[in-house]
Amino acid sequence: MSGGTTETKTDSSGAAAETPTTTEELQSIQLIRERRSIREFTGEKIPDEHIEMILEAARHAPSPENMLMIRFIVIRDDQETKEFLADIAQEMAQTAFGGAPFELTSGRNWFITDPYRAAVYARLRDGELFRYPEKSDTVIVVCASESWHDAGYLYPLDLFGSVVAGMAVTNMWLVATELGYGCGYEALVCSDPRHAELIRDRLGIPPMWKPLTAFCIGKPSKARQLGPSRPPLEGLMYQERWGLPYKRLAFRKKEE
Repeated sequence: MSGGTTETKTDSSGAAAETPTTTEELQSIQLIRERRSIREFTGEKIPDEHIEMILEAARHAPSPENMLMIRFIVIRDDQETKEFLADIAQEMAQTAFGGAPFELTSGRNWFITDPYRAAVYARLRDGELFRYPEKSDTVIVVCASESWHDAGYLYPLDLFGSVVAGMAVTNMWLVATELGYGCGYEALVCSDPRHAELIRDRLGIPPMWKPLTAFCIGKPSKARQLGPSRPPLEGLMYQERWGLPYKRLAFRKKEE
């Protein structure tokens, strides 16, 4: 392939299919780069059909042998439960970040410009930043199971159901981003087993299913700046084996 042309390939049915020449032409790449964690929502109502489109994306997430060891509780009208989740998130944030030195978190959030960084850190310490479930139009409590399968042994949840749940959340996030909505992955609500049990009791979750997160969807109250830069491919990827840095195409061409 070269220039701005497309290459014709065939799909599984033998029909001709055109493929884009560069990754910049892929809408999925653009959505992945534009996706941000949103923690400020207007509280406005999202059309039901848009929520179902987002849920459809989760339904089509991959899972081993199509066993779908994930379940979702979609909360839209129960404002008391949303506030209950917000209370838990704030309490856990105070525990997790309340004693952290400013320099640590400030350095991690280097991409937030002054003078806003100090204000964000203050909301991080008192946990107010993490109360966004109460302003979300939709809160999806994502559950996974390590025993919802017929194998002769148990798969660890973090290597089985949790991975499938993560892929489902990613699918929902990208569809929601394309529709113009914001999403926040609220992990704090389930990070303490005692809080997870409170959520289980409140929502009637059976013992074999474990709540993992409250995935929040809503209309952003304001646009967020683009995310921080990521390390280059050479900083994350190895080629063929550990320790052998991956070489990007541009660098390979220079060596030829």
